[in-house]
Amino acid sequence: MRNIFTTRLLTVILLIAAACLGLAAYTGAAGKDSPVSAAVGTVLSPLQKGVSFVTGKVGHLIDHFQNYDEMEAENQELREKVAQLEQQVRDAQVAVDENERLRVLTGLVKNNPTFRYDMAEVIARSPGQWATTVSIDKGSLDGVAENDLVVTAEGMVGYVSLVAPTYSKVTTVLDTNMQAGALVTRTRESGIAQGDYELMGDGMLRMSYLSKDSDVVIGDTIQTSGEGGIFPKGIMIGTVERVMIEENGMNNYAVIRPFVDPSTVTDVYIITDVTSGQVTAQTDGGAGETAE
Repeated sequence: MRNIFTTRLLTVILLIAAACLGLAAYTGAAGKDSPVSAAVGTVLSPLQKGVSFVTGKVGHLIDHFQNYDEMEAENQELREKVAQLEQQVRDAQVAVDENERLRVLTGLVKNNPTFRYDMAEVIARSPGQWATTVSIDKGSLDGVAENDLVVTAEGMVGYVSLVAPTYSKVTTVLDTNMQAGALVTRTRESGIAQGDYELMGDGMLRMSYLSKDSDVVIGDTIQTSGEGGIFPKGIMIGTVERVMIEENGMNNYAVIRPFVDPSTVTDVYIITDVTSGQVTAQTDGGAGETAE
């Protein structure tokens, strides 16, 4: 029974195939589309569109991968050029900074030819809210010694309080351990410039032991007096912000804003030696005055 069914099915298929071939031959001879060809075209049309779409995408991908290595090489070359330009900018900035430091040093030497200076950079600051000490990148191997004064072109930063072979610590003008003989530039009144715990939060210090009838006024400039023989005279410290009466009522003191902010200073100069002679003190206005 199965064989009879199979034989009949094959017969039907062969008849259909023969009919299709006949229609195709007739279509070719007459130059017209047959119903079968039209049906086949209708069925295959979406498939042809899909094949065309996929073929286009594959072509783009092939082009992309063929050009990838070339684009990657160009990108690498551009990255290297950018890195070179960035390094050139950094080198130029270093040169500019170095020239500025040398210019400042030249001015310091010109104003105070009796001082011997060494340039240094601030590499650390004391932790906490106030920069009462800073560390610099010069030490005993560079000829730095304790009590060497540390300055900028604007004025006093502090003094060297600890020396290691390759670095030093500087007690700044705001530290309560700092005390230096001081002089009012205008009136020549003397006193002691010292750090004050209550004032350091505002970035200021005080000049103590002024007489009660002192002529010091707001805006006066304060400089080192050289008394005590530790610090050289004529180094600018700051300007008077206000004048107050001591708690004992016997003396006045002046609140001083330093010319140099220890919390932001980066480049400093260490006075490593002082020879005999006169020192020219620079006021905040840039005018020089000889300290006897």
